[in-house]
Amino acid sequence: MNILSIRSLNVLVLLLALLSMQTAVGANRQPEKDGTLAVNVTWGDVDNTPANDVYIEAHGWVPKDRSEKSFVLKSSKAGRYEASLPPAVYDVFVSEGTSEPRCRRIRMRGGIPSTWTLKLEIDEVYTQK
Repeated sequence: MNILSIRSLNVLVLLLALLSMQTAVGANRQPEKDGTLAVNVTWGDVDNTPANDVYIEAHGWVPKDRSEKSFVLKSSKAGRYEASLPPAVYDVFVSEGTSEPRCRRIRMRGGIPSTWTLKLEIDEVYTQK
């Protein structure tokens, strides 16, 4: 055998060894569980009255799906909105007809709940004459 074919054979064996190690590591990795995002919203009054009829959407790039996704949070009780989200970074948008819209970036980690508590503020567009 010539030296060139021996080197080629060594490189091929090395590549196959690295590929099998990477496959074994990937096979042992558990898929990450979804986390729960909860947003608690009040009207911002003295009594911190829970806010109803609020639209909340989480939007972000989801690595496990390799695409952008949007999730609308649903009301679980007065003033509390929840959704199960895969691990990713999300822009969370909060909108209500007479209040200033709000946005916050939240990182969801696998199986770990996240909570955002906010008070709505009256939008000055509605109070101007």
